[in-house]
Amino acid sequence: MSIKTKINFISVSLSFVSTIVIVSVFLLMINKNPVEIFSLIFSEVFASGYGIGQTLFKATPLIICGCGLAVCFHASIFNIGAEGQLNAGSFIIALVALKFGSLPFPVLFILCIICGFIVSGVFGLIPAYIKIKKDVSEVITTIMLNFIVLALVNYFLIDFFAVKSTMRTEKIADDNMISKLSEIFPFFQGSSVNLCFILALILAVLTYIFIYKTKFGYKLRAVGFNQTASKYIGLKTNSIVMISFFIGSGITSLVGINYIMGYKGFYELGFSNNIGYTAIAVALLAKNNPLGIIFSALLFAILDYGGLAVNQIVPKEIMLVVQGMIIPVSYTHLRAHETKANLVCRLLL
Repeated sequence: MSIKTKINFISVSLSFVSTIVIVSVFLLMINKNPVEIFSLIFSEVFASGYGIGQTLFKATPLIICGCGLAVCFHASIFNIGAEGQLNAGSFIIALVALKFGSLPFPVLFILCIICGFIVSGVFGLIPAYIKIKKDVSEVITTIMLNFIVLALVNYFLIDFFAVKSTMRTEKIADDNMISKLSEIFPFFQGSSVNLCFILALILAVLTYIFIYKTKFGYKLRAVGFNQTASKYIGLKTNSIVMISFFIGSGITSLVGINYIMGYKGFYELGFSNNIGYTAIAVALLAKNNPLGIIFSALLFAILDYGGLAVNQIVPKEIMLVVQGMIIPVSYTHLRAHETKANLVCRLLL
């Protein structure tokens, strides 16, 4: 394990502990027992196979979306449009699964992935193109595009594809659903986690290899580190930015596979529940490392699902406070460790 990796691990661990301490003080201020609160969260998540399964299910879309955002972030592109991009891709996945439901499942599955990936990727190319041609911040364009995409999906869903008096598409055939892990491992006791969790883990590994072990990944990180210097060494920075935005945005569409083919069987307006925004925090906490994203996604999933257990004692939103505090505290510790490391290096030199 490299020194940088150790520093990142220590900073994240300390940030989590610091966050728990701060939240505990806050709970004591409102006359609540923090030990009781966190014990309930722990028991809800880990005391049964069902709780573990539900936590893994909530972590699956965060891993997928976090990996997509990590690709963009490594190119120094702050993509805040994942919420719109994943909804566009997921909507297309549902329509393709309905239209071509008679195809053999492996063929249909691959077709859904390709179509969803392309649609989400195209919506990622729009802000990338505007950034390159007009030098407009992708932060602004991706935020605006979120509203545009969600409005378009809403229009086409309600006016053309929704089941009457609902805000969802028709259900796909049961033969085209992905198996739940509880069907293979009874330990999970009928929870919603499905084989997409395994696919998410594979995706994280492949994304790690793509970013850190391939020639294009090296170019991508070089452009993200210093775009001007990358131009001087002959890299086509604009093309790399466009490709990375397309790939990163396309990956977010796979969230729809988990929900549509692995859970509900249909696309429903608002199903994402701000996953695209939460995944930003997940990726940043992991320092955009796809393998680290697995663990940060699990942490956020534990807080999310565990928050249901304490809803009658304290508002569930208290877990959102915990999630929100982890990021700034983490970066505070990370900056402190980096400062000390730089000081040591200077003394040694």
